[in-house]
Order: sequence, then structure tokens, then C-alpha cells
Amino acid sequence: MLPALNKKYPFYILSFGVLFLFLALRYDFGNDYMSYYGVHEALNAGWQLTLGNEEILYKYFNLLIPNFYVMVAILSFFYICTLFLLIKSTLYIRQYWFAVLILLINPYLFLVHLSSFRQTIALCFLVFAVHFLTKGKRLFYFLFISIAVGFHQSALVMFPVYFLLNQKKINAVKIVTIMGVVILLLITPLSDTLFKWILDFFPKGYSYYYEQGLQNSLRATLISSFYFFLIVLNINKLTGRELIYGKLALIATIISLLAYKASMINRIGMYFDIFLIVTIPLIFSKMKQGKVRLILFVAMFGIYILRYWSFFNNPVWIEFYGTYQTILNK
Repeated sequence: MLPALNKKYPFYILSFGVLFLFLALRYDFGNDYMSYYGVHEALNAGWQLTLGNEEILYKYFNLLIPNFYVMVAILSFFYICTLFLLIKSTLYIRQYWFAVLILLINPYLFLVHLSSFRQTIALCFLVFAVHFLTKGKRLFYFLFISIAVGFHQSALVMFPVYFLLNQKKINAVKIVTIMGVVILLLITPLSDTLFKWILDFFPKGYSYYYEQGLQNSLRATLISSFYFFLIVLNINKLTGRELIYGKLALIATIISLLAYKASMINRIGMYFDIFLIVTIPLIFSKMKQGKVRLILFVAMFGIYILRYWSFFNNPVWIEFYGTYQTILNK
């Protein structure tokens, strides 16, 4: 890393500090804040709530920290440190702004993370698991994934994904095969069978999202295809640990496409979406043609702005419409 770039560290540390304060001091911001508050108060009042035997770690996390606002602050600090680890261990300092831009301008990353307490904790342990896997420490991968499952059972999906996380290039035949399988799942009922099979491994509550028949719009699917093609056509430019992160990001884009058939699959996609914040900057840094890079960046930025507008006009995320408030003025 170039010594001259070290001067930027204070700025980036300050940036992550601001994000931490935004998260740690928030009050009733996001879809599930008050429901998590209610669960925390009930558990600490001695109520016997059923959170699922597989998510027992979340229950004891609540009991270990009796003050909900302190718990939110601790979770926020853990989340911010996890993001910083992911970015710092993968990108040059000059690329940090790009990663943070993607994190913030994609509403289904930062905003959704601050709303999904349990799954965000699981997501953080997943990032640590993959970090150790890139260093060849497989035992730590399974250990951290097991901990993640203790906070959100959906993290079980990361056990079979292990077999895809290697540093082998994806040849042209495999790329064409991936495209063919995605198209097949989109145009045939095969995806319905796949989704039902996956749901059998999760609590009955997860089937609610599927049974509602909610689907992503055609526009959202076309938008997702931009990121799918951006990654699948450039993934072999990545090497080493970069390639592992690239494969996770590619899975994220595939899940986004399949959400056209059932939007509930995006709940699983959360575990993969986070790796977009490092994969996209890496891919752009490998592009040699400046004009192509500029055109793609403008297109990507425009798409994210469109998604941001769509997010705040979607009744599903109505709890984000209100004015942000803190625990200091609630």
C-alpha cells in the first residue's frame, strides 16, 4: 500500500465514526426497531418468548445486556467494525469511498441492515467466517457460521455454499452454464420447487413471505441484471481472496434476479449482498479502458439512484419515511 495514501486514514475513520453514531443513537427508525425493543423488554421482564431453539444466542444476547439502547450501540459498533475489516482487508485506501458509496446508496444494504437486528448480527459473523476462509482457516469458517445460525437460522445456507468458495477461475463453459441455469429458473416452475425445498429447512414463519406471492417487478429484475452481467463477465479478472468475494457477490446478483419469482429469496440474499461493496470496486479497478469504466460507473450510479427512489416509494418500507430521531430527543 502506498505510504502517501495513509494520510487518508483519519478521514475514513471519521466517516465510519459518523455512521456508528447514526446507528447507535437512532430511535424507532426502520421497520422492526420497535418490535425488537418489545422483544428485549419482554425477555428482560421474565417472559418466556419462543425465538426458536436455533436462535438461542439472540435470546441470551438480549438478557446479557438489559438496556436496549446500549445493546443497539454495541450491535452498531460490531457492525461498523465488521464493515471496516471487510473493506480494509480487501481494498486500497483510495477505493474506500467507492465501497462506502455502494453501502449507502444501495438502500437494501445499510438501511435494511439497521432494521434487521438478528440477521445483521448473523451477517457480521458471516463476514468474519469468510475472512478466515480466505486465509485457509476452514475450521474458523464453520465455527463462525455456527455462531451466526445461533442468531438467525437462515445462516444455515452458508454451510453448503462453502463448497463454492475457492480460488478457482470460472471458465467460459461454467459462465454460460450459470447464465443458462438462471434463465431456466426464471422461465420455468423449477424455481418454485427449489424455493419450497429451501423453506423446509427453516421455521414455518419463513413460508409467510412465499405464500403471499410477493414478487419483484420486471423493472427491478432488469436493474439486477446489470450487476449480474457486470460481475459474471468480469469475475475472472479477480484473483485469490478477491475471487472468493466475487463469487459471493455473483450469488447475490443471481438471488436478486430470482426474486422476480419470489421476493422472499432476498432474505437469503442479504448474506451475499454485503460482498458487493468490495467486489464492484475491485472489478472497476481491473478495467483498463477509462471510457468504458466511466460509462459503467454513471450507469451504475443512475441505477442506484433509481433504486433509492423506488425504495422510499415502496409501502413495504413505510417505517423509513418518518423523520430520523435519536434516543436523545425521543
